[in-house]
Amino acid sequence: MKYHHGNLKEKLIQSAYDWISENGIEGISLRKIAKISNVSQTAPYRHFSSKEHLLADVTKLGFENFSFKLSSFRQNSDPIENLVDSGIKYIDFGMKNQNIFSLMFDYPLPKSDYPELLLSANNAFAILQNRVKVLHKKDASKNQLNSMALHAFTHGLLNIIQMNERIDQGTKISTKDLAKSSDFYKASKKVKINLRKLLKDFVKNLEF
Repeated sequence: MKYHHGNLKEKLIQSAYDWISENGIEGISLRKIAKISNVSQTAPYRHFSSKEHLLADVTKLGFENFSFKLSSFRQNSDPIENLVDSGIKYIDFGMKNQNIFSLMFDYPLPKSDYPELLLSANNAFAILQNRVKVLHKKDASKNQLNSMALHAFTHGLLNIIQMNERIDQGTKISTKDLAKSSDFYKASKKVKINLRKLLKDFVKNLEF
């Protein structure tokens, strides 16, 4: 299959995004993406100076999709419920896109070296910050710290749920049974069940 030079870059980014979604970062290279995209091995080098450059654009796409997810519900007149729904969307995206989320938040990619990536990351945070702002209309100084606190809390809940899922997916019966008897397993299971209540209680008490 041949691609018009005008959309080859987007095709390579999407191919890398899809590959990482399924397989993670390990083994990714410009040559691999060229092969997956059915183009010559030199074609990616016309658009990306290095693997890191490609990963920066994949990460940018991740944040764009993340922002779309955070915005994909109809807001109501209750700012607390809107923030809770944002948290639910945050965790849902993270659970369904774990490898991409790891690239976005864990991979040591210097975002400041890629202005468009930094902007896409800031845009995602701005969605959360704008919704927190409604809670403190009279004191804008609280917005940034409260937004960061909610971001950290939600991200922490996501990490706990991910760890719980790894225990649930254990293949060794003895190890899984042992894990299920642990305090962490029991507590993390409750996090999944009580996620909305945990988020709502945290949002209601945001006050820095």
